[in-house]
Amino acid sequence: MSLLDLEKPLKATAAGQYLGYSLQQLRLCHHLLKVPDGDTVSLEYVDDVAVHRSNGTLLLEQSKSALTGNPAADRAEDLWKTFANWADLCVAGTVDPKTTDFRLYVTPVKIGALAGELHAAMGADAIAAALIKIKKLVDPRKPDVGCAPQVSRFLNAGDEVCSFIIQRFQLATEADPVESVREFVRVGVPSEAQDDLTAAVVGMARDRIDKLIRDRQTPVMSATNFRRQFQTFARRSNLANLLTSKAPEPTDSAIKEVVSTGPTFVRQLQVIKASDDMLVTAVSDYLRTTTDKVLWADEGTIVEESLDDLDAQLVRQHRIIRDEIEDTLASNDEPARGRAIYRRCAATTLPLDGQTLPNHFVAGAYNCLADGRRLGWHPSYQTLFPEE
Repeated sequence: MSLLDLEKPLKATAAGQYLGYSLQQLRLCHHLLKVPDGDTVSLEYVDDVAVHRSNGTLLLEQSKSALTGNPAADRAEDLWKTFANWADLCVAGTVDPKTTDFRLYVTPVKIGALAGELHAAMGADAIAAALIKIKKLVDPRKPDVGCAPQVSRFLNAGDEVCSFIIQRFQLATEADPVESVREFVRVGVPSEAQDDLTAAVVGMARDRIDKLIRDRQTPVMSATNFRRQFQTFARRSNLANLLTSKAPEPTDSAIKEVVSTGPTFVRQLQVIKASDDMLVTAVSDYLRTTTDKVLWADEGTIVEESLDDLDAQLVRQHRIIRDEIEDTLASNDEPARGRAIYRRCAATTLPLDGQTLPNHFVAGAYNCLADGRRLGWHPSYQTLFPEE
């Protein structure tokens, strides 16, 4: 896309279901799908997003949402804060300006005359001319006004470092940030499944990088491994009938908070002496399922009455499993029989209106039913948890 293209409004497809993803997460996913095998991609590590190439070079990318304002304008503080941060990384020796590409990604399309000139500056004369224009942005009489402090921080790195950054600077603008991900999943996918699969791959990228951060590991992902995982997911899924989860993985603190409040479904698990792992998984499934129900209904992905039909099937399945366990494991104590019932129920596979459900959903739906006392795990759950 030419930097001289007229500004265009953000496409409607970038709204709605994708608002749950940050711009950085979308760009992380884009690079994981695009870069060559052997490259890795990081989030909030060296920069917003960084591509660590197998040949030792880097791409640093700052991503800016321009729904209001223009972060690429000549005197935009965001623009010069970005350049100043890059200069600081170079001066500190964190990155080598000779082997690093510096990209500012802006969506929807916004451009500035000076940013466009920096993007195009390749030869020594063009770089020198651009550097002169940058220096003129600082008024010696008002060094603390507007973008001047950030421009000065950039210039403090010295002409040599600044020149390398200008030479290797790229301005990328895009009307729809989701399209740069969707294009990689479009081929061979039914049109009705494209948005769901796009949401799925962004969610996979988000969940995997979030897990690395939660586990205090370096937030860098192998593009090759990620693509293989996504290909496996796509092969195993019926793409035209896949209900994609929109719910993020709950944080440890959110799970602990639910457990501490002691809702009925948690107490139902505690009375059968559920292990900590079983309890954490159950709370996570419950939170994700309740979120998915709301989001799918709001989007029109499902008919709310279908959830009632699914609940009825789950209650019937619970009754069958409970009767079987009571016959086959009668010699076990009551908590053990309750855990066996829960495990069998949580492993149940059922569709919703013919659509494949995410792995967590049925288990989460069972915990929703247990929370409402429509079923339980302990053989005496009705006595232990009488209706209020």
